[in-house]
Amino acid sequence: MNHQPHQTILFLAPLILLMFLAPYAEEYFLEEKKEGVDPIPTWSELLDEEDEEIVLKSDVDQVESDTTQSLQLDSLEIDFSRWIPDYAAHSASTLPDSLRLIGTELAFDKLYTFFKKLESISETDTEPVEIFHWGDSQIEGDRISGLLRSSWQKSWGGSGPGLLPAYQPIPALSIRQESDENWTRYTRFGQLDSTLEHSAYGPMAAFCMVDGDAQITLKPHPSGFKLNKVWPRIKFSIGAAPLGGNITLSGVTNAYRAFSIRPASTSMHNEIVAYLEDGETELTIGFEGYKIEVTGIELGSSYGVQLHNIPMRGSAGMIFTKLDTKHFKRTIENRDVGLMILQFGGNVVPYIRDTIAAQRYGRRFAKQLAYLKGIKPNTAILVVGPSDMGDSSDDTTFPMLYSVIENLKLAAESEDCLFWDTHSVMGGRGSMLKWSESDPKLASPDLIHFTPKGARLIGKQLDHSIRAEYKSWTQWRR
Repeated sequence: MNHQPHQTILFLAPLILLMFLAPYAEEYFLEEKKEGVDPIPTWSELLDEEDEEIVLKSDVDQVESDTTQSLQLDSLEIDFSRWIPDYAAHSASTLPDSLRLIGTELAFDKLYTFFKKLESISETDTEPVEIFHWGDSQIEGDRISGLLRSSWQKSWGGSGPGLLPAYQPIPALSIRQESDENWTRYTRFGQLDSTLEHSAYGPMAAFCMVDGDAQITLKPHPSGFKLNKVWPRIKFSIGAAPLGGNITLSGVTNAYRAFSIRPASTSMHNEIVAYLEDGETELTIGFEGYKIEVTGIELGSSYGVQLHNIPMRGSAGMIFTKLDTKHFKRTIENRDVGLMILQFGGNVVPYIRDTIAAQRYGRRFAKQLAYLKGIKPNTAILVVGPSDMGDSSDDTTFPMLYSVIENLKLAAESEDCLFWDTHSVMGGRGSMLKWSESDPKLASPDLIHFTPKGARLIGKQLDHSIRAEYKSWTQWRR
């Protein structure tokens, strides 16, 4: 059979292109389906087209610089009588190397600005100093976050557990929450709903929709930290509300009240605030409307410290550039955010095959840090690295763990963020196995997650590390 020259070219061109691209395929698709291992649900976070990320990054460049949060506090007076936990005995100069925060000079300058915010807190404030703690399943249930919140609220004031979803799929020690079945939950991590036509999820990367009537009941958790049970204020964050709607609120000490939700289109953000009577032990909240998107319910105070625990099960941390930038900025721009903590990496460790893949993950994580800096340029950012992790089938540490940790550390340094090495704090290689065999047990048999006691210990160590820098800063301020 005879072929025309142009037909031959058309036949060979795709084959030549495929041969050229083949060497790059493994680097781009970090996860390899070998030995029957299925990818975790959100591994697709790392497989999106680069073009999407470039577009989202350009959105950040259009965000105006946040100059309203800088502090001119040369005459700041430090209260040296503040409550300090017993375990916080060191300053930065005497802290063991394994516990030290790592970062550039600018990264530490932003941390000192956070300390200034804490020391400038007054009971006459109308908004708290806020900390966002985003992470994977290692922080679910308010683990680690709860210890930090309790410690800092004891020292600088404030109360309440912070941001909560309208529907909570994972029980938390911060509060007991019950929601009826009339809620639909959407997340930007995990299994995505392909019918959703927007990405205005808000700072929790998740929202809950009510179409008709829905109800929530909130009660203090009897085993939770004391200050979690004090709620002077409740704030409702509402996204889209095509036809508007209503919120009702009642409690044991709070009389029935009703609030109107004004109509709003996608990417809009509306806050409804109510102040509560003391001693509340149960709140019942009702929502009514057509496809109202609730991006968060916040229990807290108007001053002091507010720390938000935001777990994203299965997430690799590549979530922020996937959010609607204008909406995300609207939800966070008026908050006095002093610190952002990002605790990710554990979900990629079992699937990273070589150093090239680990480097790629680090580069893409750095873009998430750059995105957050574009939203809040004066806010300190702390990256918490993954813990030691073992393969429970043979009790060995995953071989690429160290490369992932190193590349997260490089990502933090490149964006003038701080880094804290959980793996080193635990004791290094093989420590997760030791923690799982300790008495009491500090890690679960899966050799990946901490037990509640283990998470509490990590929270104390992280608090200790931050307070060591705070202690050195106060000594310098003398």
